[in-house]
Amino acid sequence: MGLFGQLLETAGEKLTKDKEQRAQEEAFVKNNEGSKAICAYIVNLFKKGNPGYDWVKKNHVGLFTVINKDSVSLCYMQAGDGQSFSGMKPKDIEVSRYSFQEMYSWYGLAEGCGYSALTSRTQLNTLENMINMEVQKLPHIKYNNGFLVKMFQ
Repeated sequence: MGLFGQLLETAGEKLTKDKEQRAQEEAFVKNNEGSKAICAYIVNLFKKGNPGYDWVKKNHVGLFTVINKDSVSLCYMQAGDGQSFSGMKPKDIEVSRYSFQEMYSWYGLAEGCGYSALTSRTQLNTLENMINMEVQKLPHIKYNNGFLVKMFQ
């Protein structure tokens, strides 16, 4: 086998390992008690009468989650000012931030359970998707570039 064949074989092995690694990271987040606590906490924020619900209803602006290595932020997007190149891009404005530990405590998770930090984009994306799916199950919340209160609620 020539150099090209070895490169193809090495690339194929790397792709397989990367796919396996992503699957393990997704499973780690999906099956972790910490993820359940975090999802429950964020869902609770968007129940009627709670801070997330009240903020969205008052401001008529969608809130979306931004997952950080050890916290979850609720943000909204502010349009750019259009005055400069950097002002062309919209900005994420943080409304609130909740640490994983804060959410674990609220949930009653035992000390040492959950994870202290997420370390890869796969883990961050997996948690974000889990939260989004759970919040969207609320009958009074819809998702349109952020969580919004459905009309006639």
